[in-house]
Amino acid sequence: MKRFLALALTVAVLASVMMVPQVQAAGYTAPEYKDVIATVELVNDYWISEHKNSVGSSFWERGAYNTGNMEAYALTGIEEYRDYSVKWASANRWMGNYNQGDKNRWTWGYTGDQNGTGALFGDWQTCFHTYADLYVFDEVKDPKKIARAREVMEYQMSKSEDGFWWWADGLYMVMPAMVKLHNITGNDLYLDKLYEYYKFARELMYDGPGGIPTSAEGYTTSASLKGGAQYSDPATYTGLFYRDAEYVYPKNPIPGSETTKNFWARGNGWVFAALAKVLQDTPDNWEHRKDFMDAFVGMAKALKACQKFDDDGNGFWTQSVLAHNYSCSNENPLGYETSGTAFFTYGFLWGINAGILDENEYKDTAIAGWNYLTKVALHENGRVGYVQPVGARAGSAATKNNTQDFAVGATLLAGCEMARYVGGMQGYFYPYLQRRMSGMVGLKINSPYAFTEGNVKPVDAAPVIVNDRTLVPVRVISEGVGCEVNWDGATQTVTITKGATEIAVKIGAASMVVDGVSVPLDAPASLINDRTMVPLRAIAEALGKIVYYNDNYKMIIVGYKNDVFMDCEEAMEKMLSDTLATGVRPEKNPVFKDLCGLPAELKDKALIKPVSATATHEPESFNGIHMSVDMNTETRWGSDKEAELTVDFGEVKYMEKLGLCIWRGSSGLRSTTFDLYVSADGVNFEKIFSGDSLNTAEWNILDCGKDVRYVKFHGYKNSENNWVNVFEVVGYGKGVQLETTLK
Repeated sequence: MKRFLALALTVAVLASVMMVPQVQAAGYTAPEYKDVIATVELVNDYWISEHKNSVGSSFWERGAYNTGNMEAYALTGIEEYRDYSVKWASANRWMGNYNQGDKNRWTWGYTGDQNGTGALFGDWQTCFHTYADLYVFDEVKDPKKIARAREVMEYQMSKSEDGFWWWADGLYMVMPAMVKLHNITGNDLYLDKLYEYYKFARELMYDGPGGIPTSAEGYTTSASLKGGAQYSDPATYTGLFYRDAEYVYPKNPIPGSETTKNFWARGNGWVFAALAKVLQDTPDNWEHRKDFMDAFVGMAKALKACQKFDDDGNGFWTQSVLAHNYSCSNENPLGYETSGTAFFTYGFLWGINAGILDENEYKDTAIAGWNYLTKVALHENGRVGYVQPVGARAGSAATKNNTQDFAVGATLLAGCEMARYVGGMQGYFYPYLQRRMSGMVGLKINSPYAFTEGNVKPVDAAPVIVNDRTLVPVRVISEGVGCEVNWDGATQTVTITKGATEIAVKIGAASMVVDGVSVPLDAPASLINDRTMVPLRAIAEALGKIVYYNDNYKMIIVGYKNDVFMDCEEAMEKMLSDTLATGVRPEKNPVFKDLCGLPAELKDKALIKPVSATATHEPESFNGIHMSVDMNTETRWGSDKEAELTVDFGEVKYMEKLGLCIWRGSSGLRSTTFDLYVSADGVNFEKIFSGDSLNTAEWNILDCGKDVRYVKFHGYKNSENNWVNVFEVVGYGKGVQLETTLK
């Protein structure tokens, strides 16, 4: 009853504001799927083409863009989108803040200095969203992609402080990254600390239930110390977030509207989008999930009530969502603003797609927002306009031409959710499946394959049904969710360990032992073809996991969702079923877009991209090993002495030719002495070249004609000094159009 009362009061408060948005009649028509996809590609193609030579730092602005770019890649499978984020990540060394000094001096105060001590400042952690996604998309995992993210976040989580997110933006900058890292690592501390930090932010800035307390006794975090122990009045709850403690009413009122609470659109956009991303990826059985759900639903009701409309019915939110005549100008008399509108539109669409928000109640709000983005903010060439410049509050009016990277990212998020709303998952979306299955294990009855760690893999035992009970291979399930498995042949007992939890299951026993307590089994563990098979639900529940079973496809998913796939994702569910049945991942999207002006060698249709690399020496992190396989000929691996670089293509493929791009190869002065080896298994290598690289071209194209997975470059030195430097190593299959240049 209290919640409904708060919502009623919210409406009353909003209605009392002097500038109330006009009420728009229902009946909006949703766009066509093909038009939405065309818009997503238009926006992203324009941004990448305009910034192909300026990928930017890993600070929050470009980090937020890349979260949208990852969504566009996950939906379309256009590899050039992923390549651009890899190029950006590599240029930033897969780091946010670069500081490697004394961690005790790291701070979470505002700093834009990439070499400063602000490693714990959330704006330097936004990039971790994308690094985690790129790690999940890898066929062969490269731990370096998330090494800095884990180092920073796990150090931060070791501290007792809770006040890291003292401004509304910080919730988007870090919360989704922590959830992604939890799903990758299985470390529950990521969720525990996420909630602890969120509680602080809520008590500091949230004008709603569970937010700024009504009295000093209501504080449960250190927010009272950071915010000056400000108090709220439940009778005037709005369900929105202040930008930070300095904007809590009556501080910093809107000029001319001093009695109106000042809620910044983009700040609330960051929060609304962050809540959606947290709900998307956190376990359904997580004890704190309801807190995020309540805040998301409450914000949705509040934001719907303050949407504004122009004469054409396009719906948007002004910079200060309750004071619509502020941040207007002669050029922008209605106060159009895109970044907040895009994040809100994304949140509404995600909520509808997830079944959290009622479609009939919110679809017109979402479609009206999309109409604004596409009919008002979007230029014909794909530029996103009317974006409020970087700033901490509502300010001067946005202009038609002003764009920003973070608003482009938000528009891409909204576009991808709109595509799922109007057409479901269509076309190529295998990356979306990889990300959705992060931290989960997929199996199919009687199929010898499992989907785990973002890939389909053969297993030595298939799930079976015995006496109406599903038995699954213990090692596949357990290791797939981050457990250790040990087998004692003498006692015929398998032991599963995850953190402090230990499960012992004896073949043929009617019970198992969980942390020393006997727990009945609905079916005994069995040895089938010399493989230990255990009852599915009992083991999953003992590990705190949820079992999702699709009877139509006879498909099992062990993870953290009751309904892994939303209603708009039936095609993705079928894709997983087909992949588990055949053991073959879908072919990559054949669409190619040369958005970065790539050299001909990287545009050849027969190109085979590597997935990871290792080396025996890496003297400079800014010329790191991974830079030899990032599809960016502006970054390189370098060694100041004789060393080996081994490139992994993920699986055995026929390679007609190999390509090596070597630094200063076109200088006319430098050639590098090297041997080149190939291998299908990573153990037995065959030498296919020994000699010097070209000094008239950076690219060296060599004949191969073999089935290859690994290529080893053994560099000795170059003709000027002892360094060996490689830009890229790639392969080419049948039909390659490039001539052999090195024999």
